Amino acid sequence: MFQYGRVNGYLTIALIVVGVLPLAITFFVVPQLPDSVAMAFNSAGEATRFGSRYELFWVPVVSMLLAIATLINARRSANANRDSRVAEELVYRRGVRNGVVIGVLLTACTIYLLYSAYTGTGISFGF
Repeated sequence: MFQYGRVNGYLTIALIVVGVLPLAITFFVVPQLPDSVAMAFNSAGEATRFGSRYELFWVPVVSMLLAIATLINARRSANANRDSRVAEELVYRRGVRNGVVIGVLLTACTIYLLYSAYTGTGISFGF
């Protein structure tokens, strides 16, 4: 994990955390939800589609799979640049950093979906 430098090691840990965190949050919240929850909302924030509470696992699972794929891709890209240690570290850092940013966005999406399902309301745009 720290073979590409200290900063890259910490970024790898951050990517693993933001990849697993949405799944952990979802495992904690879903048992507290009713069997049928609001899944889609119109511009007024009213529910337009209801679904199973287990549909809420899609985004966290995709987040975790994307984190794993990002780590694999960053490692492969870094290994392709073995001729220069600096290039190897920079390529790895770029890949993992992008994965962390996407992971944070997917974590925010997961929190919004769980909040919407829990309250039964979405964000109203006032139209």
